[in-house]
Amino acid sequence: MAVVLNETAAEPTDKARSTVRQWKRFRVEIDPKLCKGCYFCIRCCPMGVFSRSDEIGKMGYVVAKVEHPEKCTGCRLCLVYCPDFATSVEEERKDKN
Repeated sequence: MAVVLNETAAEPTDKARSTVRQWKRFRVEIDPKLCKGCYFCIRCCPMGVFSRSDEIGKMGYVVAKVEHPEKCTGCRLCLVYCPDFATSVEEERKDKN
């Protein structure tokens, strides 16, 4: 069975060409006072925002750190999986002043 692909794709309209998608940016933080180094945030993040750090937290554990905050899509899976509520994700807002 042969599959034939349609090689004549429709051209985008002028409106589609001029539309620029505005991506939301998020501020991602880990509270080293609460983090116990389980690294669930590293394992569950689909974008690879988190990584292991060399910092030892107040509870004596090697804590996670935010390595690539620009990759965050705001899915908040890190909030769901963190057993100690050490992660926070907030949408960055532009002030209209």
